[in-house]
Amino acid sequence: MGYYGGEGYGYGWVVIQPPKKRRVDSREVIDLLISWAVLTIAFGAASLLTGSLIGLAVAGVAVATAFVAHELSHRQVARRYGLYAKYRAWYAGLALALALALLSTKFLGRTFVFAAPGAVYITALYPISNPKAEIRVAEAGPLANIAVAIITLIVSTALPFPWHYYALAVGSVNAWIAFFNLLPIPPLDGFKILRGAPGEWVALFAVALALYFFT
Repeated sequence: MGYYGGEGYGYGWVVIQPPKKRRVDSREVIDLLISWAVLTIAFGAASLLTGSLIGLAVAGVAVATAFVAHELSHRQVARRYGLYAKYRAWYAGLALALALALLSTKFLGRTFVFAAPGAVYITALYPISNPKAEIRVAEAGPLANIAVAIITLIVSTALPFPWHYYALAVGSVNAWIAFFNLLPIPPLDGFKILRGAPGEWVALFAVALALYFFT
């Protein structure tokens, strides 16, 4: 997950002229739906192999709040900076995520997910460097996941079983997505945040790590 600038990986750009009215991008909608479906199967691999429809449904909700919220947060913050942003699926990454999840669940008894379904691609009319835009766009995705993880962790304390477990499952997926994307490795969000705002990266990574262990 993450995003890419229009002229290669790097800083975002400022649009000097206001963009035209945006229309619904059918390819973006299809890419989001396919990515959501594949990641639902990946995160719900154990439920799928055991025939648990409830578990698969919980995985679907978890992926919707984690992956979809993550990517749309990147997109919307980029647009607030006047940038043109669209989500595009990475089908090789989706195939790898699905294969790794199913094989690890089947043969190892644990589900491992390589969460790299695609990215938000960003372009602009004029290539003017804007480091602040890059940092804020990069932070938007993990922050959305951290917010969902905290909310579900709090809500789970007031829910009876099995709803308590379901809420924790949703929070766990969000915590994992936040932690994974905050790793300081290019092209992940954490690399861009650490490069531009080291203090903010440390704070976000610490929170994501704590949530990962507590959900």
